[in-house]
Amino acid sequence: MRKFTLLTSVLLTAPFAVGNVSAQCVATQDCATLGYTETSCENGGIKCPFGNAWACKGNADTGTEDSENGRDNPDCTYGAIYYSDGTCVKDFISEKIPIGVVVYDENNEKWIMALHAISPSTEWSTEYFDVQGITNYVSEEDVIHDMNSCENTDAMLARGEYLYPAASAARNYAPYGAENTKGKWCLPAAGIWNMIINNHRTEIDSALSRADGSDLNDIEKYWSSSELSSKLVWVCRPLDGLLDTALKSNFGSFEFYNSTRPVLKI
Repeated sequence: MRKFTLLTSVLLTAPFAVGNVSAQCVATQDCATLGYTETSCENGGIKCPFGNAWACKGNADTGTEDSENGRDNPDCTYGAIYYSDGTCVKDFISEKIPIGVVVYDENNEKWIMALHAISPSTEWSTEYFDVQGITNYVSEEDVIHDMNSCENTDAMLARGEYLYPAASAARNYAPYGAENTKGKWCLPAAGIWNMIINNHRTEIDSALSRADGSDLNDIEKYWSSSELSSKLVWVCRPLDGLLDTALKSNFGSFEFYNSTRPVLKI
């Protein structure tokens, strides 16, 4: 991922020699040499003072070489805020665009969750069907081990996006400032939800608040991508920290619709 660095210090210090060195430091007015290599910036950036080139903010991807990146930064853990340029820190930085908070950091994997529910009332599916490729978990004790958020999402969408509205909404989500992440978000598996509501909810809700997101609503239930049978799936119930089951669809009754909150592996 392209890094976004402030170049002002380069411009200010370039004309001066530092210490007793034999080579003379000479200022340059070449935009490309100073790091201004783009013709425009979709998500904002800094314009070269000597021409029309730009240094742009990066978009979130699944990784970056920056030291503040999620995979390389020990501070990028539960309750950290993940930004559109790939940085991941506990603090809210007003100059950056937050796109999620870290909700899973185990086994060399890190996942972020969207700052808001993207589809507050939708069906899991418009059919009763035992989806091939998704394991059926018959107990809460077992389903907390399901971490296959994207594999489950892929299995649903392989049958057709129109048949699986919650998974489709998650897969087509892309937050402002990270439009290139569209197609990478997934419906969280029950194991991710269990980690959120039973292990790290305090840190996660705090991070959501700092990032101007929506905390997990106790009066809502959230879809997981984990299945129990052809008719039932697992849902997250933040009110009491339980994983409950729900009908995939009640074919038009909004009483049985739940919220969708996608996750992204970083």
